[in-house]
Amino acid sequence: MRAFRGIGLALVSLLLAAPPAVRAASLGFLSNTVASKFNDDDVRILQSTALSLLTDGVAGQSQEWANPNSTAKGKLTIVKVFRSTEGFLCKSLRAENSARGLHGVATYPVCEIHPGDWKLHSQAKPAP
Repeated sequence: MRAFRGIGLALVSLLLAAPPAVRAASLGFLSNTVASKFNDDDVRILQSTALSLLTDGVAGQSQEWANPNSTAKGKLTIVKVFRSTEGFLCKSLRAENSARGLHGVATYPVCEIHPGDWKLHSQAKPAP
């Protein structure tokens, strides 16, 4: 699992990283992704939207985000809500984002390990 507080760093810094973070974290493979086109305000707006949706969202619920000062925008959707085999509340979060002519779509399993402490959990499995 990759940890992050309140969706702050892992989802955005690793998967939706802004260009300086991409270079600093040796994540050059992300250099031609939508995330590489995000500025700091784009990241902040995306983080806020994702945290809100993870905290209060239900399966099928979507929330759009956009930075009026850039071309960045997107739509986040809770695809599924489940309890993991470890007992964590988990949500599959689909992210459709675009910026400066690039578009990307990905789905991330995210679990609330402690209240307000959401983590990417790529191996989260629904409890039987």
